[in-house]
Amino acid sequence: MSTVIKRKTTPPIPKEKHWLIGHVGMMKVDAIGMVKNFIERYGNIFSLSVPFYKVVIVSKPEYARYVLLDNNKNYTKSIAYELLKPLLGLGLLTSEGDFWKQQRKLVQPAFHKRKLDELTEMMIERSEHWVDRIDAHAKKGEAFDVLPEMTALTLDIISKAIFSKGVEDKAQIVGEQITLLNEYTIEKIHQPVRMPDSIPTPFNRKARVSMALLDKIIYEIIDERRAEGVSKDDLLSMLIDARDEETGESMDNKQLRDEVMTIFLAGNETSSNALSWTLYLLSQHPEHEARMVAEINEKLDSGMPLTFNTVNEFQYVRQVIEESMRMYPPVWMVGRRTIAEDEIGEYRIDPKTNVLVPIIFFHHSEQFWEQPERFMPERFAQEKRNAIDRFVYMPFGGGPRFCIGNNFAMLEMQIIIITLYRKFTFKLKEGFKVEAEPLVTLRPKYGVQMVAERRA
Repeated sequence: MSTVIKRKTTPPIPKEKHWLIGHVGMMKVDAIGMVKNFIERYGNIFSLSVPFYKVVIVSKPEYARYVLLDNNKNYTKSIAYELLKPLLGLGLLTSEGDFWKQQRKLVQPAFHKRKLDELTEMMIERSEHWVDRIDAHAKKGEAFDVLPEMTALTLDIISKAIFSKGVEDKAQIVGEQITLLNEYTIEKIHQPVRMPDSIPTPFNRKARVSMALLDKIIYEIIDERRAEGVSKDDLLSMLIDARDEETGESMDNKQLRDEVMTIFLAGNETSSNALSWTLYLLSQHPEHEARMVAEINEKLDSGMPLTFNTVNEFQYVRQVIEESMRMYPPVWMVGRRTIAEDEIGEYRIDPKTNVLVPIIFFHHSEQFWEQPERFMPERFAQEKRNAIDRFVYMPFGGGPRFCIGNNFAMLEMQIIIITLYRKFTFKLKEGFKVEAEPLVTLRPKYGVQMVAERRA
């Protein structure tokens, strides 16, 4: 007598959905709240109803590890990354397979410790320059939005790292286009039926203008560098000089543009959001702000120089930033798509299924954190930090595609916080409500209106 083996089923679909567009409407209204509610009601793995796509949410650390690391070879980037390709082309964030490995190998030296050591002085100098900009607001006692200021500062730093010069005169334009394209991408994700990019809808035309403006800025810098014919000690020259090991060929302008655009935007958007959230959280927790300021004063007043080798001596500053990224992870969700059929837990995962890991849920779950809604930088004290599961705390993702610029970002943010809080404290504008907006990154929806107060 033969035994019939029952095939595993796919993860359950929550019943609360629209008859036509499924869960898309709920995602558009409150994606974070929807995911949290469904995890509580349906468990650690479930499907979402999204027209034309298969989507599964996984919210156990072992599931996240399996998808992002253990079985990562069966996964490519999810649909969200496909929608980023018109903007980023085949840069590190969107490319796959052998091409991705080759490009990552070429870019990796730009983020080695030796290179970061060389960039530290520039980061300090540009942060000190921003002190004057903040001081102009402080003298007037006026409230201002810190998000565009942090965007402009991080744009300045990343552009100097890539191009050996800043984009000060274009910072506002670049910041505005990044915001528009962020909104464009998430709107595309939420559309039940997507119109091809080639169709000139008002939506597509607006995005095309934004991309054209960013392309113009980057191509002009590439053309200028090629015309100079001089190799400089920056990432652009490293990419121009790079040669394929087998063919000896160099990157054409389109390949250069894709890699530069990826690093340019990824190195700005996440850091500026994280810094804005950090300033906001410190304004709401004066006891932690006071402790951090005391550490900054103690170190600098003792004569300790701020350098690449000393920045991690400011341990509480780092703890504050890490806790801020726990509460408001710049990348709040990360996704992969199955190549072949897979199994996660007791369920079958079909090919071409978008498997999403809700980082923000892990960061706020009582399963993994004591009082997760409290701002507690002490969680990241040195004696506790190594005990935190790296697939529970994932501000830079996980697995082989862990963010290549994580050390650059942490160095930059530490320097900026130390420099700013040496001179100022920041208070939230009275009556102003800060609201998180889960686009591709987790942004403050209406900015963060603050008043800078000069320290005595």
